Amino acid sequence: MTSAAEPTEPLQIAFSPCPNDTFVFDAWAHGRVPGAPALDVTFADIDITNGMAERGELDVLKVSYAVLPYVLDAYALLPCGGALGRGCGPLVLTRGPGT
Repeated sequence: MTSAAEPTEPLQIAFSPCPNDTFVFDAWAHGRVPGAPALDVTFADIDITNGMAERGELDVLKVSYAVLPYVLDAYALLPCGGALGRGCGPLVLTRGPGT
């Protein structure tokens, strides 16, 4: 992993090519977040990224909630980008009809 100082090389990141993940990382991956470090993106299935995180292979990884407790000693959870759904995809919530 890189230090807190400004990296001179792009950060190594891996996430799945599923629509949820590509949406979450789109602006950062395409240089549209002012001041954010550049990224070198690898697309991989979530099982692969989980294993990469367990081995500490890259700077930033999208992992499943199930592996999170096992990698928090080496990685910090970013306060954004979660998707939790029933079956597949994120849940869309409303307070109710007419609200």
